[in-house]
Amino acid sequence: MKKHKLSIIILLFISCKIFGQTKQPNFLIILGDDINARDIGCYGAENKNTTPNIDKLASEGVLFKNMFVSEAICAPTRAELFTGLTPNNNGCNVNHAATKEGTLSIVQHLNKLGYRVGLTGKMHFRPESVYPFEIIEGFTKNANYNGTPPEDWDGVSEFINRDKNQPFCLIICSVHAHAPWNAGDSSLWDPNTIVLPKHLVDTKETREYFTEYLAEIKLFDEQVGNARNLLKKNNLDSNTALIVLDENGAGMPGGKWTTYDIGVRSACIMKWPKPYNNKFVTNAITQYCDILPTLIEAAGGEVPSNLDGKSLLPLLKENNTKHREYAYFLYNNTKEGPDYKMRAVTDGKFKLIWNKSENNLYAIRVINGFDFGYVDKMEDRHVRKMYLSWLAKAGYDEDASKIVQRYRKHPDFELYNLNDDPEEMVNLIDRQEFNAKVNELKNALMAHMKNQEDSFYTIN
Repeated sequence: MKKHKLSIIILLFISCKIFGQTKQPNFLIILGDDINARDIGCYGAENKNTTPNIDKLASEGVLFKNMFVSEAICAPTRAELFTGLTPNNNGCNVNHAATKEGTLSIVQHLNKLGYRVGLTGKMHFRPESVYPFEIIEGFTKNANYNGTPPEDWDGVSEFINRDKNQPFCLIICSVHAHAPWNAGDSSLWDPNTIVLPKHLVDTKETREYFTEYLAEIKLFDEQVGNARNLLKKNNLDSNTALIVLDENGAGMPGGKWTTYDIGVRSACIMKWPKPYNNKFVTNAITQYCDILPTLIEAAGGEVPSNLDGKSLLPLLKENNTKHREYAYFLYNNTKEGPDYKMRAVTDGKFKLIWNKSENNLYAIRVINGFDFGYVDKMEDRHVRKMYLSWLAKAGYDEDASKIVQRYRKHPDFELYNLNDDPEEMVNLIDRQEFNAKVNELKNALMAHMKNQEDSFYTIN
């Protein structure tokens, strides 16, 4: 009799163990808007007290040091995240472009596995046939919202609690820290003492707008904290994978709209339930297209072979140091100003950038498009005011002039050592000792572009 009871207990234990590891997890993705990863505390931010909730999450989960977007603009970033395909393959390779009709997104992939898939906040994707999210009210869709937008978490709460027997995937799309930078409490930082990135010209306007930008990052961090509290309050935290992303870099000159590291490198923190509930920091090279395959596999599905992304679950489970050999980037600004294209590749240490346009003159409609006769409907854009202060200072300050010229005109090729020069201020392309590395990266980039059927360039 005792042996019989012991056998039943063992069987029950094994059944529970199996169930606990195979039960479909919920997914909650919180996506920021135009935030530089290095302005987040756990990524080494020099301006403190901005992201306590994100930093706490990072200490309890997995922090990705080398997570990248393929194209540092809002619409392509979201299309890559939601389709598992790179911009050339999903069709959204310029800002505001539509994803190819017939493409499957996170909605169809997870619906097929029994999930309800919802989204609240900023959208910036189309068409609806590709992205048939259940839209949840409560967060503003307007990235250009003037002031601090109201938030109502009731819709989110209803969605996650609707049916405890059905798993959910929810994406909270914040508008912080998209310009205009006029939300939150910027008095927490003194504009005279904040540390500015080296690629920004140090002016009064730059410092004032940067403190406003930090205040918006803090608002995003508070949303992360509120989401965690909501999961705990409803006893959902133990079976929900929480993923925090900051999208592409800040909408300031030299970040968003470029292939520079400060634009394409994204913060990514993941806290997973069992059996992937590990805590570590990884330097493995990963890209946004890897996230959807990860969710599909974790949900018990088979990852489609046509996706560009590769599941991160082996890395999460075993703390693998390798995932990709290279990360690749592109930029097309045919919708944002004069025609200008960039392609780039990194091996995690070195970055090669290839620029292509007439005279390599670079401009973004919303910042300096006026140099080329482009008219923008929002004349009071904060980023343009920042840039105009740069031009004024460049008239009498050599360092400011160099930064402005770095922004406006790029050489054909740029090579940077990201370990020694993370802000990519020293171009090594003419240093002979790096010729072998340049050739290696050029060959890798050419092979990638051929694979992507990217016909923009042919490297001689």
